[in-house]
Formats: sequence, C-alpha cells, structure tokens
Amino acid sequence: MLLQDIKDDIDWRMSELASLKTIPIRYKMMNHHVEMLTKYAVPSIYSLWEGFVKKSFLNYITEINKLEIDLEDVHINLVTHAFSSLDKLSLENPRMNFKTKKEFIQYYQEQTKRKFNIPLKLPTKSNIDFIVINDILERFNLKLLSKKQYDKKLQKLINFRNSISHGEISIPITNKDLMEFSMLVNDLMVEVFNRIEDGFTEKMYLREQTRD
Repeated sequence: MLLQDIKDDIDWRMSELASLKTIPIRYKMMNHHVEMLTKYAVPSIYSLWEGFVKKSFLNYITEINKLEIDLEDVHINLVTHAFSSLDKLSLENPRMNFKTKKEFIQYYQEQTKRKFNIPLKLPTKSNIDFIVINDILERFNLKLLSKKQYDKKLQKLINFRNSISHGEISIPITNKDLMEFSMLVNDLMVEVFNRIEDGFTEKMYLREQTRD
C-alpha cells in the first residue's frame, strides 16, 4: 500500500508538471500572458517537489510506526531522528534549567518502555535543497543522492523560485527552464521513491542494516 500510494502520487505530480510546462505554449495568448504563466509556473514546480517529499516520508514514517518495533532493534539513524524531532531534546541550551532536562530524561525513559514511534515531523527547513533532502535520506538510513547530478540543478530551481516568490519581476524565465525544472523534479521523485522502496523492502530501518 505504501509503495503504490507513492507511485500514484508521482503519477499525479508528473501530470501536473506536464501541464505546467505545456500550457504557456499550447494555447494562443498574448505574449505578456505567456511570460506571466511561464514565470509563475516555477514556484508551482517547486511546490510539487516539496509536497512530494513531505507526503512520501510522512507515509513512510506511518508504515514504520505500524510495525511497532522495539527501540533496541531500530537503526541508530532513525532513533536519532525521532528524538531530535522532539522539542524536549534541546539539552545543550545553556538557558535550559535542570528541571527541564529532568523532564526530558523522564520522557526518554518512558519512550524506551514503548514500541518505537517516529514523530510526524520532517526537517524541511525553508527549502528542500540538495543538502536538506540528503539529510532526510540519511536520517532514514537511505542511500544519498548524487551531488554531481543534482546539487546545482536543484539549487537553480530553488534560486529561481525564491526570486519569483519574493517579488523579483525582471528575472527571465523561458520554456526551456520549465522543461529543465520539470525533468529535474521527475527524476528526483523517481530517485527518492527508489530509495524508499529499497529502504522498506530491505528493512533499512532495523539496527543491523547499513546502506551502501
């Protein structure tokens, strides 16, 4: 069910990407309208990428939680992610008093008596760039993406998206850019899906598993 849900989500997002890159050239419109649609398609393309990452990993977390694994059997990466997602974990904050630290230790002791559960929270920060997506993959003990293949391309999409979202009106966007960004998001979704599929089928969430 997990993998099929992600596949269905990818199909929908690919369909949306296809529409975003073709609508500006498919219909007869004024040049100004074509330029406007082309420009504002970029934030939409990025939103499809960010939405995919959030939905896919939240589904993955839900499936792992359903397994009710003992904490001692879970891979250290997932344990670290789960506990670092808790607001109570800021133990190194010098302004945190002893009472607050004790509350966390009590919470930790309670959690170790239960089945492992990952909070439905992801460190997506302001943008899901190359560093952020690889950080998420590492937290789930999944194979990282290629820096050479995706770092600069994803950063270009994010730079364009941020400029447009922050009101930059002079940035030139061409249909070639839309094609490039659409293909990038297509490829990234497939790459992430393959890693989630491998992680789930090979049980990379378990303690004894190590990624290549």
